[in-house]
Amino acid sequence: MATIAAVILLLGFILTPLQANNVSISWVQNATDKGAVCLDGSPSAYYFDKGQGEGANNWLIYLEGGGWCVNQTDCLVRTTYSRGSSKHMQQSIDFIDFLSNNFTKNPEFYNWNRVYVPYCDGSSFTGDIEAPDTVTNVTYRGARIFKATMDDLLSMGMNCAENALLTGSSAGGLATMIHCDRFRELLPLFARVKCLPIAAYFVHEENLLGSKQFEPAFDALIDLHGSAGVLPPLCTSIMRPSLCLFPQYLLLFVKTPVFIAMSAFDQIQIRMNLFREDEVCLVSHNCTDDRKVAMQELRWDVLAALPKALPLFRGMWITNCIAHHLIYFSTLKIIGNKTYAEVFHDWYFDYNYLQVIDTTLEPRDCSEYGIYPQALN
Repeated sequence: MATIAAVILLLGFILTPLQANNVSISWVQNATDKGAVCLDGSPSAYYFDKGQGEGANNWLIYLEGGGWCVNQTDCLVRTTYSRGSSKHMQQSIDFIDFLSNNFTKNPEFYNWNRVYVPYCDGSSFTGDIEAPDTVTNVTYRGARIFKATMDDLLSMGMNCAENALLTGSSAGGLATMIHCDRFRELLPLFARVKCLPIAAYFVHEENLLGSKQFEPAFDALIDLHGSAGVLPPLCTSIMRPSLCLFPQYLLLFVKTPVFIAMSAFDQIQIRMNLFREDEVCLVSHNCTDDRKVAMQELRWDVLAALPKALPLFRGMWITNCIAHHLIYFSTLKIIGNKTYAEVFHDWYFDYNYLQVIDTTLEPRDCSEYGIYPQALN
């Protein structure tokens, strides 16, 4: 039960402060010459904290989220702030949650090479149009940003990676799935390489709320950004490119192991696939019975659309939290005595392959576990 607008309007991931270390901005080498530029034509950038000791050959790459810009005007507006221009990016940011360099707070990745890639292309790092828009002078080059950023990191030692993780949330989580195999191909054959899309498993189904009415508009969006060529060719050869942005179809063509972290009551999924009023009443805990039934049906559609693959290749942590942002080091335990971070750790390092899904039927407020409902706007 979904609409294509669910993917278009993905929101970015906001990490809840744990322990921070301040990291300065780095500019992609020869970004302008490579065409690796933001919507306004400014050079792309990233934030890099070098790994140490046993983590010196391990890499964690986080792709920022922040929705898609949906038309020429929307993309032009983005050039006035950081989601469309590096001119507005901070000169340094705090690395927190699983990007922190604090062993106590982040024992798994604290000494890895950790990279935060800001999002300024408006299309989950898929845009690939040669010339700027003749009306707005906006450039659509997200795919080139991804490639040029990876080239920089490879030159700084990622070509010798022993362990590597590509991750991101919301629109960045979608980008994680799209580029997962491409990321794998860049790295040594002996390296352990996996992907962690967070809060990005938005489903498509034609039978509710008229998903088909959105498809022509979404096809036009793919054309606007020039995204089709970045999607798996086997997928686009048998279905509309716009459908290949939905994880239930996209992941059929991704060979690299992927771990899905998602809420079955994700606020954005509910807002876009049902109605704004459903999200409001969910957060306010005052939904009518009819709205509760609709959200339960959406939850079942999400679960039904999850990959039918062995846990070795498709790990999962599916909550019922009323939220969009999922904190890696939440204290929430769904089944048994392991948290999200512990389940993912075991899966990533090949200790135990799990697909953990909350089997209760009701949405839950997980604030006491560090997973907070997104503020209504």
